[in-house]
Amino acid sequence: MNPTSQLERLTFFRYQFELELERPLEVPAAKRSVLWRGAFGSVFRSLVCHDVSLACASCPLLAACPYPRVFAPHAAAEEAGIKRFRDPPRPFVLVDPGPHEDTLPARESLILGLVVVGSAVADLPYFVVSLRRLGEAGIGRRQNRFSVKSVRAVDRIGHDGEAVFQRGTELVKPVRIPTTASNLSQEADKTATRATVQFVTPTDLRGEEQTPGAPGLGLLIRRARDRMSALSTFFGGGPLDPEPRQTAALADDSKLVYSAVGRSRIERRSQRTGERHSIGGWTGSVTYESANLPVLMPWLRLAEVLGVGKHATFGNGRIVVTPE
Repeated sequence: MNPTSQLERLTFFRYQFELELERPLEVPAAKRSVLWRGAFGSVFRSLVCHDVSLACASCPLLAACPYPRVFAPHAAAEEAGIKRFRDPPRPFVLVDPGPHEDTLPARESLILGLVVVGSAVADLPYFVVSLRRLGEAGIGRRQNRFSVKSVRAVDRIGHDGEAVFQRGTELVKPVRIPTTASNLSQEADKTATRATVQFVTPTDLRGEEQTPGAPGLGLLIRRARDRMSALSTFFGGGPLDPEPRQTAALADDSKLVYSAVGRSRIERRSQRTGERHSIGGWTGSVTYESANLPVLMPWLRLAEVLGVGKHATFGNGRIVVTPE
């Protein structure tokens, strides 16, 4: 069996939020994704939680509440097959409007991307209402307010689809356009022997299989495989890649032919615990050469949309892949 054939188990849904800031948002691009994620999570919890002093695991409404489903997913004790996922990934990714800009302008239309994975799309109305509430309250230290002008679904080829929400109404339509790895495939992927990967946001690829000074393709594919399989296990149609060693071996049979990368050092402070966590990682670009790239490209295409490595839900691990 081709390991990538099972990638169709992982379904996701893409949306675009059209925003307009009242004042410029002056936050370095490397830290702004963390700001979006943290502020969004706080508003989401305040919207649905009946007692924010309780830990989710102790709450009597745990099974019914959307907050733990989205922000604190867990494996039940009887689900032995997924106990190895000690910290399940969150089933969404927020995509900052300007990953290369340290200031987002006011009074202009900005597009904040949202990707929701699998079954979590049932909670889409909470995503929309939470982001609207965040706009009313303001984001950042200066509480920059913004309005959500519209929310649109993105179709399978990346174009705007049907409206989910329009300013002036209170209705959120449950528009769902499921997308899978096969929808992301490009013609050049089928014959590629080289691929350039740009690490748009800091990408933390933890592991030992690294080419000195730059991440190897084997490491990148392993971390992409781990993340996609975990997302599919919790929110999709089950685990992916029945032959992980085979996929890893294909990726290891590659050569790093160009590297212009460095490691950024960024910290975030948890609003819930007050603790500081490192969320830095690789930035820059690398080029890999491998005869196996046509088999590996579906994993890289998924990583473009869903991120790769740790802290992807904070906007880290965003990559762009260009095959040759």
